[in-house]
Amino acid sequence: MIPAYVDALNQEIKFVGSLRAERTLSERQRDEVADEAQVHTIFFGGGTPSLLSPLQFDSIFKNIRAAFTLTDDAEITIEANPGTVSYENLLELRKIGINRISFGVQSANMEELRMLERTHDFFTVIEAVTSARKAGFDNLNLDLIYALPEQTLQTWQTTVKRILDLHPEHISAYALTLEHGTPFGRWSSKGLLPIPDPDLAAEMYEWVSETLAANGYLQ
Repeated sequence: MIPAYVDALNQEIKFVGSLRAERTLSERQRDEVADEAQVHTIFFGGGTPSLLSPLQFDSIFKNIRAAFTLTDDAEITIEANPGTVSYENLLELRKIGINRISFGVQSANMEELRMLERTHDFFTVIEAVTSARKAGFDNLNLDLIYALPEQTLQTWQTTVKRILDLHPEHISAYALTLEHGTPFGRWSSKGLLPIPDPDLAAEMYEWVSETLAANGYLQ
């Protein structure tokens, strides 16, 4: 389904660009639209967009540049699972123009990663970060999840400390949300998984906020 999706995305980019071009505007309105068309952020997120080939990304960027004006310092991010990238692939993405990666690390604890049905381990995370740096990425985000079932404050602290050792430019910490229709939601409703303790979740949040601030990360 990926080629069809990329084709639909390119068609929508062209469509939005054509709407801008067809507007009949006053001089002031034209200036406002020109400012609005200055793109400073592009984010490929949700799922695993790193599964797209460099050629597919290249086609998307060609259409974006044709429809919009990118600022010189535009931040262009791709989300990726650590186990789905290689140095060669990252090098190609960097050449295309992507300059920021958001890795879905989630945890440094193998048992927690298994529960989340993640295919990577923390050594894979280290390899992914190392390859990204080698490929020229100087802006990395690492995603983490806390308040997992049976997660302790100690395992959470260990994860955060290991992440800090990798020196990412940005760290995202999300509390687990039990959504209807998801495996976690079904398991917890049947009593197969304990519901995360809200007091412990608050303690985890307070600790990580203080710890990241002490290490130079501003919220």
